Amino acid sequence: MSLTFAPATLADLDAIADNEARSYHPDEAASRNQMENRIKYASECDPNLFLVAWQGTTLAGFVCTTLSTAPLITDESMKTHEPNGKTVCLHSVCTNPDVRRQRVATRLMTHWIQLLRDSKKYDRIALISRSSLIGLYESVGFKYIGKSDVVHGPDPWYDCVIDF
Repeated sequence: MSLTFAPATLADLDAIADNEARSYHPDEAASRNQMENRIKYASECDPNLFLVAWQGTTLAGFVCTTLSTAPLITDESMKTHEPNGKTVCLHSVCTNPDVRRQRVATRLMTHWIQLLRDSKKYDRIALISRSSLIGLYESVGFKYIGKSDVVHGPDPWYDCVIDF
């Protein structure tokens, strides 16, 4: 499968919101408004903070983030964007349900992590993960830290980071 990577734009919002809603529990999915704000934050700060992967004209996946001054994801960093932050808070790694199990998430994250590393703008990437996905994140370089203090949805979350 051939993928093309590009910064998200508002023209991508319908496909992004649809994939987010199809991929996450309603208590965990970001709203269309949150996604729109994150695209705007990225376009103002660093377009690589919200990256999409295309398979032809189909949105195959995306990563979306905000910046924070905190070293880990917090309840506050889930809601806000601190333009001067040095921690990239990864909120969503979303793969289109129609192309799952084709290494889209791995390829997208590997490409995206290298873009951020090469930029030399940030200290780390932080995320919270379900226990079942920790292995995926470790496979692209994240280090498992432990159980997160964040409560978001019905199940526990676990902190993972990549330090640059």
